[in-house]
Amino acid sequence: MIEFAIKLWFTIANIGVSDELEYLEKKKIQVTNLVISLGLPLFLYFTIVNFLDGRYLLTSLNFSLFAGGVLVIITQFRQKFHIARFLVIISTTAIFTAQCILFRNGNELLLLVNIIVAIIYYTEKKFIILITAINLACFFWIKYESFNPPLYDSVPSGRILFNVLCGLIAFVIGLQYFKFEQMSSQKAIEAKNLELEALNKTKEKLFSIIAHDLRSPIAQLKSTLDLVNRDFISKEEFHELSHHFTKQIDQLQDNMNNLLTWSQSQLNGIVTKPQAVKASLIIQEVIDLLKQQWQAKDLQIQFDAFEDMVWMDPDHLKVVIRNLLSNAIKFSNKKHAIVINHSKNNQELTISVRDTGMGMPQEQLDQLFTSEIIKSTHGTDKERGTGLGLKLCKEFLDKNKGEIWAISELGIGSTFFINIPLHK
Repeated sequence: MIEFAIKLWFTIANIGVSDELEYLEKKKIQVTNLVISLGLPLFLYFTIVNFLDGRYLLTSLNFSLFAGGVLVIITQFRQKFHIARFLVIISTTAIFTAQCILFRNGNELLLLVNIIVAIIYYTEKKFIILITAINLACFFWIKYESFNPPLYDSVPSGRILFNVLCGLIAFVIGLQYFKFEQMSSQKAIEAKNLELEALNKTKEKLFSIIAHDLRSPIAQLKSTLDLVNRDFISKEEFHELSHHFTKQIDQLQDNMNNLLTWSQSQLNGIVTKPQAVKASLIIQEVIDLLKQQWQAKDLQIQFDAFEDMVWMDPDHLKVVIRNLLSNAIKFSNKKHAIVINHSKNNQELTISVRDTGMGMPQEQLDQLFTSEIIKSTHGTDKERGTGLGLKLCKEFLDKNKGEIWAISELGIGSTFFINIPLHK
């Protein structure tokens, strides 16, 4: 029963709400739906009670509120939100004023609530001032202009007390809404400031990497070429140096790929286009792509192809595998082996990349996928990186409903695992 009531509450609140609407606009629609829906049973109840008491004019006014509330809900459902809000403001001002003048039923407090509603609904200052002036004028006219005795028989004192209580409750709800929105805005601003601060730190880190780690091999290559052009070193001597430059350029290419991929994800967001992919082909493609790097360290890559299909964006899978294998090469000692294994259950494929290299302490392992700080570590052969590789792996796998984790022992090596949804 409670579950049904909660479901009904959310259904009513979200009448007319769609995903493309802004957050604040959704809140305005939801508040309108809930307040009107809570008021409809009261309007209908007093319509019946006043009819049975013989107060036919008050009956018609209460029924007008009920019919107006139904019309507002219908208008909300058709996403004519501005019309719905205008109906709420105008109809309540007119009907509450008429009820107070004719029957002195205590509804004048609801005219003050109308002012709060107008401020919540609208941003146009002229319209807010107009609505405020009209409602204040009606309120003071009712409050200080003598309508005693009223034009018609006054309603019972209990009814007046109930109406005043409803007005006070509505007033408190309006103030609480303001407080809620203010706190939500403050939290959003604080979160955005923290995000901007983190991005600024990342930007500074990346600039330092570009200024040093990426510029350094280019500067060395340029100075060496200048020496060749001036005949200070022979072509044979340059040929001996070329292996060193090839290694640096490979590192530079990897770093640039990560930098460009990360920059694009920050500017445009990560857009996934998942499809059925044969993971084995992607892995083999990356092994061939990095062949020069692992052969330069005289490493062995142990990998057995398999037929399983996964459901993931192929470009994202390639970035993940490339970074994991590149890291394994970077942190492996010469003449060691890198092992790529796989296993599966009914829903996921698990791929592991194991090296027998440097490993890492538990403290570093614990912060590997949670820390916002970008930290680059040199490999066994002084290879440099940007520190973005594992960050990209985590972000891409999260977007593709996958996950990543690792185990490691200092001086023994590391194994990285990824889970990817299987293609059904």
